[in-house]
Amino acid sequence: VMVADSLEYATLREEDADEVVTFMAEHFYPREPLSTGLHMTYDDNKEWIHGSVRAWVQDGVSVVARDPDTGEVAGTLLATLLTKDQSNTFEEATKSPKVKVATLHAVLSVLETSVDFFERFDVDKILELAMITVSEAFSGKGVGRRLVMEGESRGVQLGCQLGTAQATAVPSQRLLERLGYTSLYTMDYASFQIAGEFVFDMERMLGTPSAKVMAKLLQGDNQNEDMAKKSGADEECSPILNDTLVKEDD
Repeated sequence: VMVADSLEYATLREEDADEVVTFMAEHFYPREPLSTGLHMTYDDNKEWIHGSVRAWVQDGVSVVARDPDTGEVAGTLLATLLTKDQSNTFEEATKSPKVKVATLHAVLSVLETSVDFFERFDVDKILELAMITVSEAFSGKGVGRRLVMEGESRGVQLGCQLGTAQATAVPSQRLLERLGYTSLYTMDYASFQIAGEFVFDMERMLGTPSAKVMAKLLQGDNQNEDMAKKSGADEECSPILNDTLVKEDD
């Protein structure tokens, strides 16, 4: 039996929220390039992550994996539902008085708004995979893959036609590619600027050169064929906020 299959997967509940935030402080932030590249600590993220996790619980598409013997958290998928009326997750925190938090969310907002999924794919409900975290003890054992599939099946039950993600690290990009996600937009970390300032410490980006906005059709026949037709070329981009977005076709 694969290790991933021996774990228990459950929809994230409100009472799991604090435990999941603690788990992410230990296993997500130290290994996530945006956080390390902005020199962010868990304390920097604390103000918004608690509220976000509680809000995402309401959507019923986030998943927690536990070791059945110990009850210990092995991995989490935080995901949310997007509709045409509520299409942005990260906009609010761009107004944070903390510079690092505002910067992080400015980056996430650029990624989230880089592709108009509703227009491009003619869908009205989207599953957005916000954060995938697996503890070191369970890494490389298929847990991330299973978490995404669990989230997708919940999303489909709730009427989602498309899965999307802002994959900020190489491991999540590879995982999603293997699960059939296509990259539609690439943000190069080294050239990303806000108001004329380079944002990321490239020595702290954990070997990840760029973020990718990825998507996969969750319903309908010939999903991947449709995706290839609709998606077109990945757009490579060096966005400079407060300026124009420079796009080149890949």
